[in-house]
Amino acid sequence: MRKILVEDETIIASLPQIWEIALGLKGFFHKNKEGILALTDKNLIFVPRFLFITPKEKERYFGDDRAKIEKIADYTESDLDEDLSENSSKSLVIPLRAIRDVKITTSRKVNFLRVTYMEKEKERNYEFGISKTVTSYPQRQPLVFKNMDWSLWVGLIQSHLKK
Repeated sequence: MRKILVEDETIIASLPQIWEIALGLKGFFHKNKEGILALTDKNLIFVPRFLFITPKEKERYFGDDRAKIEKIADYTESDLDEDLSENSSKSLVIPLRAIRDVKITTSRKVNFLRVTYMEKEKERNYEFGISKTVTSYPQRQPLVFKNMDWSLWVGLIQSHLKK
């Protein structure tokens, strides 16, 4: 039985090894987190969880430097709900109806997926990216981000906003 996701909520697309970056003053006190970015038919969800993927799987999700619309193999709605339950304070659940804007932004010659949404009458901004290199000491953090084409994800999210 699901605790956080609605019974009929389904995963449309998901990507592993995505880094969440909070923007603004909140980002100053916020460590970047690596996890899974999932789009369901009701929410855009980020769950902090490291998933090891092989180079062949990387090609499937991020081939040709494009964030592709795929589902993570063997990662179901039950797994997502369990991860949300375990990491509820560190997870990010954005209802699609709260999203104001989704676009690609470029910073330091790298493209990021930027999501702007309303939370308790305040506008929040988060960016999502994929790292090329990561440092593990003292805490796992990205050093260099990969320049990705997020246009497929922007189109997918915007198409679900219109429904």
